Amino acid sequence: MGVSPMSQVRPATTPNTLPLGALRPWLLIVLAAASGLLLFVSHPPVDLGPLAFVALVPLFAGLFRCPRPLFGAVMGLVCGAVFFGLLLSYITMFGLLPWVVLIVFQALFVALAGYLVAHLASCRAPVLQVLGAAAIWPVAEFLRAHVGPVSLSLGQLCYTQHDLPPMLQIASLLGPQSVSFLVALASAGLAAAITCGPDRILRARLVVGVYGVVLLAYLGGGITMSVGKRLLPAATEERLTTAVVQGNVPMHTPSTAEDVERSRYTYIRMTEGLLPGNDLIVWPESALPVTLNLRPEYLEPVQELAGQTESYMLVGALEDDEAGHRYNTAYLISPAGDIVDRYRKVDLLIFGEYVPGRDRFKFLQRYPIRSFDFTPGGQRNLLRVRGSRLGVLICYEGIFAGPVRELCRKGAEALIIITSDAWAEGSFEVLQHSATATLRAVEARKYLVRAATTGRSALISPWGEVIDYVPANTSGVTDGTIQPLTGMSLYHLWGDWPVLLILCALWVWAKASTQPQIDQERDWQPGGRCSDG
Repeated sequence: MGVSPMSQVRPATTPNTLPLGALRPWLLIVLAAASGLLLFVSHPPVDLGPLAFVALVPLFAGLFRCPRPLFGAVMGLVCGAVFFGLLLSYITMFGLLPWVVLIVFQALFVALAGYLVAHLASCRAPVLQVLGAAAIWPVAEFLRAHVGPVSLSLGQLCYTQHDLPPMLQIASLLGPQSVSFLVALASAGLAAAITCGPDRILRARLVVGVYGVVLLAYLGGGITMSVGKRLLPAATEERLTTAVVQGNVPMHTPSTAEDVERSRYTYIRMTEGLLPGNDLIVWPESALPVTLNLRPEYLEPVQELAGQTESYMLVGALEDDEAGHRYNTAYLISPAGDIVDRYRKVDLLIFGEYVPGRDRFKFLQRYPIRSFDFTPGGQRNLLRVRGSRLGVLICYEGIFAGPVRELCRKGAEALIIITSDAWAEGSFEVLQHSATATLRAVEARKYLVRAATTGRSALISPWGEVIDYVPANTSGVTDGTIQPLTGMSLYHLWGDWPVLLILCALWVWAKASTQPQIDQERDWQPGGRCSDG
């Protein structure tokens, strides 16, 4: 019997793959949208972190059955649009156009992930297919967080585990992308088990394998925390008693005279109630939204407070220099009432602290933007309190691993993030923002103090455990003892590139194991089923 030319071109269907024709295009879109919804539910405000381990199952299952990488990009775009549309819905307070533009831009990175995962649809080895798909997701997250002034890390899979410290511990070795990889791995394994064919043993191995890896990471993280807590007291005898004041004062953009007076009264009144003896009292970003160095009527009461409480005070305010530059500044005031040091914010938020093309694009004036631009600070300098070196970050800077790593490489022994989310008007943005702080503490293996205007202000241990906090959208004071720690985590020593190279290599390895899809792509029609031949 002769063999037709077509049978020679078409690869045989292996027991590990189902025919691509089982799913219609509209169903693939529905699966992508379902993953977008599950991703949103995994993050604050719903905050069902464990759900993140299956959130990408619908998307990956569809991508594993997707015959065209370009359609995989469409699936990723849909998933990203649903996810970021819900996650960033508070941006609508500035108008629909900023919200839509932000959604589309963020979703493009999910589209990239979908495009690359769809390339693995015909992978001969399910294990490699799982590893390749799980690897490309954190790479796309990394790219989204490293696109210059429009970078954003909110929505990364690693942040879904902010209330599950054992899962975060690997970040001190391999960074936040390693946590996202573990979460994505669970979804990829389950999706492959669903789509890999009738082989029950293979299905069981895939599910047990990926969730076994996740369980080992969780148990290993728990052991790391237990051992670390026993060894920590011997690391150093230095301690800093620290109090954080959260005023929960509403602010307008730009702030009004009434806002300034209300904020000053609130923070002074709450600080006066503190007993002497704290080494450090921290007020959040823009606690005093005035040029503090030029306004003695605002500075002098703070200086008196420092003397009354016998504490160093770190205060967020504005600063003007002799050249007319304006900075977003954290002032360090000693118990003697002197401004002994300051940190000027280096990484400014586009459209929030500066507006490119302000004079050229007049339509921008329709939106609630400041009438002036801040100037970025020149360097990330450390502040000294009673001999301890503190690394300070302001708001937007704290949602990225890079600035924290830079401070720790300069010798920071503890970290402080001051932030103002008053602009968010009580929305769930404050919860998303505060969820990033636990990961920064674990990455650095340092105590972290977070001072926020509307929440959550907190003291966080080097293992990501919240020692004490003030709930979001309330006023209050949180206090406790932090321990300045020397040394650097392994992640801060070698940075992001080793793990990124490993993740990219996994995808390349999986791609090299794929079989041709010539016939499947030719037969597939967007309006119907794919032919099985």
